[in-house]
Amino acid sequence: MRKTLTLFLLLQAFALFIWLTMPKNSVVLETQVHAATETHEVAKENVDVNFSMRNLSSSQIALSDSQKEQIVNVLSTLPAEHADTVERIILDYNASAGRGLGGNNTIILRGVNMSVEEFISVLVHETGHNVDYAYLTESNKKQASEFKDGSATLYITDPSVDFFRISWEDESTFKKTANNLDFVSGYAMSDPFEDFAETYVYYVLHNKDFKALTASSPNLYAKYRFMKYRVFDGVEFDTGDGIVNEINRPWDITVLDYELTDFLS
Repeated sequence: MRKTLTLFLLLQAFALFIWLTMPKNSVVLETQVHAATETHEVAKENVDVNFSMRNLSSSQIALSDSQKEQIVNVLSTLPAEHADTVERIILDYNASAGRGLGGNNTIILRGVNMSVEEFISVLVHETGHNVDYAYLTESNKKQASEFKDGSATLYITDPSVDFFRISWEDESTFKKTANNLDFVSGYAMSDPFEDFAETYVYYVLHNKDFKALTASSPNLYAKYRFMKYRVFDGVEFDTGDGIVNEINRPWDITVLDYELTDFLS
């Protein structure tokens, strides 16, 4: 919504090139972390989302009902303030459609050719975009920051700016000291907004793994702390196993295996 398809694909290609050429660390971690005890106010029965569908055939009606239930379950498990940023869900049943798009209180999800786990992981990623745009908002617009979202100025009172500054000089420039271990995935290196959304979904669905990886990068540790204290009010999720044997980051968090029941329970 905030990028044309062409720009989106160019950013992905650029991020993949940077990902492949950046120096990699060789540290191997085996760290066990404990489940968190904090709780947050979840949305539960208060989820109010306007669903719409496109490119839907008569044979897919039952599937769409199941997916709507899955979406409500996920939003009901996230903090209520996060669920409130998602006002509209569009399920697209075109098999060649993009997997997901988020922003402006809307999420578009491809309704076919994804497992339940991948479908939900993409949903959480796109919810992260809406949390960035609609939950972490500026308190005033007196002073512009160095970041822009398209043509829109971001202001220094926008909490997301503090997250972006961990690895970025502006919306398209890495800090000179940045390396691939400072990001949870290769896709997170596309731009600061994808950095936020990939970090968000990793925190939610792979929390113990994320926590273990923070030992490999002070900047990644800073991003974990930002999610924990600025986005989730101190809450950690009982997801992942916390044992990390490989520090090479994946390209895309949304295709990683995880136990969905650990998140929904």
